[in-house]
Amino acid sequence: MKCKVMTYNIQSCCDFVEKGKRSQEKLIAYLRETDADVVVLNEVRDLPGDPLTEDQAGMIARGLGWNYRFAKAIDLYNGSYGNAFLTRHPIKSFSVTPIPLKDPEPGEELPRWREARCVFRAEVEIDGETLVVFGSHFGLSASEQKYAVEITGALLDAESKPHVFMGDLNMEPDNPILAPIFARMKDASTVMPEPKLSHISDNPTVKIDYVFVSDGITVHDADIPASLISDHRPHWAEIEF
Repeated sequence: MKCKVMTYNIQSCCDFVEKGKRSQEKLIAYLRETDADVVVLNEVRDLPGDPLTEDQAGMIARGLGWNYRFAKAIDLYNGSYGNAFLTRHPIKSFSVTPIPLKDPEPGEELPRWREARCVFRAEVEIDGETLVVFGSHFGLSASEQKYAVEITGALLDAESKPHVFMGDLNMEPDNPILAPIFARMKDASTVMPEPKLSHISDNPTVKIDYVFVSDGITVHDADIPASLISDHRPHWAEIEF
């Protein structure tokens, strides 16, 4: 079964070019053009009472006519913040595993932002076949990243169905903390003719957004196309499972 999968950190729909404006309509139009089957979104807000940030995942999904689920990572103001899963296909199941905030390691230099994270697992039915999609947005500090890899690795090890793992992992490919994920799965970007970077979108200097696939899944094509809707570029892959 062939399909197109995508991950995109949408910066809570803050328009990267038109500062101070929201980018929902641009995102809807862009996702429609990509013809993706399943999409993982990072940095998604649900702030009740604010028409621009209330149920952002649902707003985008309804604009596309797709199904969706929201994976809350933390409370934010009077609402929630986390990741989302969107698909044009039926969602068979959806679950969220918390990644609690860990105490820093002795002497660890901490970033400005530290917060709990989560990883979700979604089963989607594509023309009668089941694909499992894991999605997450890892933290910025080494202690957070190690714990996120540990929790995600355990979920991947327990999975028996064809699966992909996507998201903004805040680590470059040569980071040793990320090595256990590379040992378990294939980085879809390796099929690209040359390496591409994903952040920051107008002049990217690092690759921190990933599409990983399990054994038995073939990656036919992949790209990190230029897009200025968010501060990240999207990353997609055409796969067969």
